[in-house]
Amino acid sequence: MKSTAMLRALLLFTGLSAVSPAIAQPPVAEHAALRFHSSVLMNLHHTLFAAAWARRPEAGTLRALAGPLPSALEASWRPGEREAWETAVAYYDRELASRDLLFDRGMTRLKLALVAGDLSDAAVGPGLRAVLEQAVPVYERHFWPSHDAANRAWIGGTLERLATLAGAVVPRLEQLYGEKWFMEPVRVDVVWVGNRQGAYTTNRPTHVTISAGDPENSGWTAVETVFHEVSHTLVLPLQATLNTALGDARSEHGVLWHVIQFYLTGAAVQEALRARGIEYTPYMYATGLLDRAWGRYRRPVEDSWAPYVRGEIGLEEAIARTATAVTTR
Repeated sequence: MKSTAMLRALLLFTGLSAVSPAIAQPPVAEHAALRFHSSVLMNLHHTLFAAAWARRPEAGTLRALAGPLPSALEASWRPGEREAWETAVAYYDRELASRDLLFDRGMTRLKLALVAGDLSDAAVGPGLRAVLEQAVPVYERHFWPSHDAANRAWIGGTLERLATLAGAVVPRLEQLYGEKWFMEPVRVDVVWVGNRQGAYTTNRPTHVTISAGDPENSGWTAVETVFHEVSHTLVLPLQATLNTALGDARSEHGVLWHVIQFYLTGAAVQEALRARGIEYTPYMYATGLLDRAWGRYRRPVEDSWAPYVRGEIGLEEAIARTATAVTTR
């Protein structure tokens, strides 16, 4: 268990100040190759995206691509500020909100430009650049202080828990996925509101975005969320081998690798907590996600991967058993 002094040393908190959108900000904290950020531009981007969805009639349904706003965006506007903010929300509603934050390549390029703090990047474009330049000072004045504080509180609480588990979980993830942990730093952007899943990851480079305002990303579940998101890189060879084993059926079972990833990372976190006398139910069981979204995979995954986690069979056999189970039903 880390001492309080050591934990504080992990947290590189920076003070609130006027932030230039052209300058990338330093991390708030870092541990186990993970660098946690609370960025003005990334938070503004996701807040405008969610604000656009909040005004749509289908908001709150599975069709929504944004998470719900944790609280209303209310402010005592100065002259011209409401117009600038509403213009930005309307732009997102018209141009960006129907594009998936995770799967749309243009949105990924835009996200990486914002991560770099570079509004001159071609991925931003002149229209969005003008909108963001007007929206940044409004956001900084009315919303950013509370959003940044929420992000930093989430980072502080999550890092304290993560520091107690990383020594056990990181080597266990390496063992389960057959891949080494990260040699280069991995950026984790914590945002006040995120996509509809509350967290998402893009690869090459590995970049994680997690919503501090999602109530499901709290406590020990927040730690599992962090490890799950970075496992999106570790799982890539397993995913490729599984797709080969599935053959022509891989398009029908395209999400199966993700179910396995939830199972393996959840098991690693659960084991580490049990060793400390803490009972924990992994995310996809605690939230009902497995039965709600992937019920048909419950038995094939549990029957194939529980013995793998216990060390009774190898990785290739677990993959082969899974492929056989789902293609012969």
